[in-house]
Amino acid sequence: MTESSLRARQKKRTRDRIYEAAVDLFAARPYAEVTVDEICERAEIGRATFFRFYGSKAGLIGEFGRRLADRIATRLEESDLPRATDQLWAVQDEITTAWGLSATSTREMAREWIRNATAADLQEAHPPELFALVADIVRDGQASGEFTTTYEPDFVAWVILAALSSITAGWLGSGDDESLVRGTRDTVAFLLDGLAR
Repeated sequence: MTESSLRARQKKRTRDRIYEAAVDLFAARPYAEVTVDEICERAEIGRATFFRFYGSKAGLIGEFGRRLADRIATRLEESDLPRATDQLWAVQDEITTAWGLSATSTREMAREWIRNATAADLQEAHPPELFALVADIVRDGQASGEFTTTYEPDFVAWVILAALSSITAGWLGSGDDESLVRGTRDTVAFLLDGLAR
């Protein structure tokens, strides 16, 4: 066991402990009423540790994204979908389902993050794991001849995730689950038409 892998596991445990403490508190009281100090106390960490991992209370939304990326990766591994098109539909479905089932506090957290995000934050809005996963799907689709090779896989992944994020951000304001499902499905269908060979 290397020191770096031990350190990575310790960081993950701390990150998980903070996020789970926050989720527990958000389940008991409205998001706006929960303070960073309360989260730190529940997670048994100092404020500096909290801010090093998340930057702000709204920054906890990044953990929601990382966990969503893990769920998508697991689904793709378990379902063994051979076509890149089917894999992108699975990504859309997981994103829509996760947000549709998300707690009110998660939605409030996302709205706060969006309100306070800088241009740099928006550039890095997606967990790197999710970005890499979608880029790999596109790359595989190009290698198999399913998708055109006209566009760089990283660019396509960015466009797909940016489009899905835009639909989700609009939905956060309305809460209309039908608009989330319809919007993300229409977006993926439109983008797949552009990728088709």
